[in-house]
Amino acid sequence: MKEEETFSNEERLLDALESPEKLTPEEWEELLADPQTARDLRLIGALREVFIRQHAELQPDTRREWAHFRQRQESRKRRRRALWTGVGIGVAASVLLFFGWQWNRPQETVETPREVMVFAADEGKREVTLSTEKGQTWSVAAAATDTTFQETGIAVKEGKLDYAQVKAAPETHTLSTPRCTDYYFVLEDGTEVWLNAESSLRYPNRFEGSRREVELQGEGFFKVARDTARPFVVKAGGLVTEVLGTEFNVRTYKREDSHVTLLKGSVRVKEEGQAEGVIIQPGEDARWRGDGTFEVKEVDTDNYYLWTEGYFYFDNEPLVEIARELGRWYNADVVFNNPDAMAYRLHFLAEREQSVEEVLGLLNLMGKVKATFSNNKIVIE
Repeated sequence: MKEEETFSNEERLLDALESPEKLTPEEWEELLADPQTARDLRLIGALREVFIRQHAELQPDTRREWAHFRQRQESRKRRRRALWTGVGIGVAASVLLFFGWQWNRPQETVETPREVMVFAADEGKREVTLSTEKGQTWSVAAAATDTTFQETGIAVKEGKLDYAQVKAAPETHTLSTPRCTDYYFVLEDGTEVWLNAESSLRYPNRFEGSRREVELQGEGFFKVARDTARPFVVKAGGLVTEVLGTEFNVRTYKREDSHVTLLKGSVRVKEEGQAEGVIIQPGEDARWRGDGTFEVKEVDTDNYYLWTEGYFYFDNEPLVEIARELGRWYNADVVFNNPDAMAYRLHFLAEREQSVEEVLGLLNLMGKVKATFSNNKIVIE
């Protein structure tokens, strides 16, 4: 869909949310026929639901608090900024009439031990580090004042690394994030990279030759600078993703649950050693099956990139996977005292800048489980 058409649909959606009663069922159906518009509406609904739960006690000052919430979001980079402006808290009920945020239990459950630990905290360092093939290692927070680091030609802009002006001899660097932290930086060719918590990227300080190749562990989102002469290649968890210029997410925390999700452009995904693989289109996710084949399906891409904008966002995901993500972000043990709840599926959104107690409070407000936090352990009853 063309840019101006997308913008037009966003404007129509905002107008509709201001006065939902003015649209007939047929007009709503036409508006929501666009998958992107439908996803936008779901996301707005989730944000309103979270806000209402957090501020239910604020009446009659809810509108003022919502304005403060919107103002905080303005400091973050957004792809569809128009969606976060001009919509009052009063539309929440209308949005939620269209989308029921409900839990789905599987029809059959498997008996498991009473207490199950699904994630374990560690005692590693809590800093982003940059290492070189020569054995040098810097804390990125302190790199800007290190004279040896400054000689590399890497700029530190607002605390973020930028390789655009690097003139040093080619060498391999590795940027690593700890739990509790994600990180954004820019490679020498202008490609933007977001590394999620507990991830690392191995890359050259300067790209040379006919390919731009990097190696990922964990999860990363890439906005690749277009260069038709030099494909951009991401190796991760036994998978190879090749592009010319696009936006996509790669998640390989667990080899058996490796995903490549495309937002813009076109990419080819294959297992290392394969000749062909699969080509995916915007809005599609390729999940590696482990046998050399891929499951390709359309997905809600918000599920795979909103972490870059400071959110936990899960669309019909098992609670056990959501709990593991919380454990990774807060570096906490995660234990289920009600193993049946591990298979519950839900739609859930929260801000990453919130404390673990605040996020668990939102989870508890859904009324299906009780989650507590004590002694660096999340316990789900």
